[in-house]
Order: sequence, then C-alpha cells, then structure tokens
Amino acid sequence: MSTSDLDRAQSNPLLAGTQSWAHLVQAVGPASMLVAIEGRLGPVLKLRVQAEDIWQETLLHAWRDRELCQWSDVRGFRRWLLGVADHRIADARDFFAAQKRDGKRERPLIRPGSVADGSWQAEPSGSTTPSRLAVQREQAHHMGRALQSVPVEMREVLQLRLFDGLTIPDIAAQLGIGESAAKHRYRKGAELYRDCLHRYLRTASERNS
Repeated sequence: MSTSDLDRAQSNPLLAGTQSWAHLVQAVGPASMLVAIEGRLGPVLKLRVQAEDIWQETLLHAWRDRELCQWSDVRGFRRWLLGVADHRIADARDFFAAQKRDGKRERPLIRPGSVADGSWQAEPSGSTTPSRLAVQREQAHHMGRALQSVPVEMREVLQLRLFDGLTIPDIAAQLGIGESAAKHRYRKGAELYRDCLHRYLRTASERNS
C-alpha cells in the first residue's frame, strides 16, 4: 500500500480492509436496514423479491463502489447504503417490468452484476453469513411487526426517523406538518414501538428457551 493509499484508508474506514468493512456493516444495523428496504419495495415488488436479496446486492455494489462514498460517520454511511439500495430496487422494478412487457415467463432476479451472477468480486464474507442473515431476518421481522402496531400517523414519522434516517425538520417538510407535531408523533410512536418490540423479543426468547 502506497503512502497516499494509507492516508486515504486512515481518513476513510471503508478503505481500511475487510475487517473494518464488516464492522461498519454491523454498525449500520442490518436488521433495521432490512426493515427500511422492505418499506421501500412496495406491495407488488414484495411478491417478487425479498428484502434480504436487495440487501445482499446493496452490499455487493457498495463494496465495489466504496471509494465513491464520502466518509463522514456511520449515519452518513447508512444514508449512502440506503441510496445504493434504492438503485437496486429500481433495477429490480425495471427488470420485472421488462419481463412483463416482453410477455416472458417470470424469471428469478439474476442479472449481470447481481450476487447470483457472480461476475463481480463478492463483498467480504465476514459481513454476511447464512447464520447471521437468519438472525437479522428474525430481528427485522420483530421490528416490522412492532412498527406496524403503531398508529399510522406515528408510524410514518418512525419509519422516516428510525429506518430512513431523516431529521425531524426533513420529516416535517416531507409530511407537511409542523416540527412540533413531528416531534410529538415521534416521541409517542417511539414509546409504543419500543414497548411492542420488547414484548415481541421477550416472547420469542421464551419460545426458544
């Protein structure tokens, strides 16, 4: 590694190697990323592709393009990953739309550059393993259930704040409400969400013990 490469790696942990990458992927909260992706898929696309498939492709593309991420902090990295996920979702939507237009029998989502295609170097194996994905999937399931249990007006704010990473001012602007209303909905919704999530996790733990 050259001196310039070393300096870049020190200023950007995304360039510091596979162990740093795996640590940063865990830091963004993979289970909450699955919930965020699930919320972005929409009802039709959910029938054709799973959130974890989009997450896997997101990590693949992000690893390949990690030098393009302007590092600030973990929160900024998470926002960048969500942007990568949005592109993967758009690709999936275009893929199935093209199949429908062509009248072709629906095929799995395998395109050049996808995880299954294998035409690119896979992202480091330490950041995603079958056992780790299973745990993340279960956690995301409980998070999603807890989110759905919150009244819809609070749920919108929680989705945007907890899973999409928007600030309260941005949420207020997007929903067309005042910042004080957004804060109130967030506080009340977060309390309900936390209580429901703890209850679901406790029940799951008791069932598995």
